[in-house]
Amino acid sequence: MELCINLSLNLTKTKSSIRSITLTSMLLAILVIQEELLVFIPQVQLTVILIIVYAHFLSYKEMVPLVIGYVILDNLIMGSFSLLYTPPMIITWLLLAIVARALRKKPDYALFIVAVLFAFVYGWSFIPSAMLIQSNFNFWIYVKADFIFEMGMAANSVATFLLFYRPLKELFGKLYKKPRNENIETFN
Repeated sequence: MELCINLSLNLTKTKSSIRSITLTSMLLAILVIQEELLVFIPQVQLTVILIIVYAHFLSYKEMVPLVIGYVILDNLIMGSFSLLYTPPMIITWLLLAIVARALRKKPDYALFIVAVLFAFVYGWSFIPSAMLIQSNFNFWIYVKADFIFEMGMAANSVATFLLFYRPLKELFGKLYKKPRNENIETFN
């Protein structure tokens, strides 16, 4: 009897793990594909809003590999894999996911503010690398030079949040519902 219960528990954990890995892989594919489709339109992407929505439903254990996988794939596809630029990307995208996850039960305006501020944090995260490459250590030169691009990314965050946050959150909420009884076979 105990063996049967242990096997049942292990099977439930395995189904849950497979479901989690599959879902995370599909969401990673969406992140990468949307960015590749929108790469031809300057300062336009859905990555910020998608990570905020994903963080509402996924655990930290699911978000961390998703974000790291996204950054690695993005860098490999774009040919920009660099020890100077990839770590800041990983850190800032993980920071967005962690903050969004922590604020998921707060009012939407809190996540809106995070989405807008993220544009500046993301831009500033590359300043140390640029300073090293160009051997110019005047921080404010880089802040001024990049400000217009950060404003563009912030404007994109405003637009995508206002247009897509609620619909994506509602859609994802419907799609992410877990089966009530893991022992019931949902595929016929």
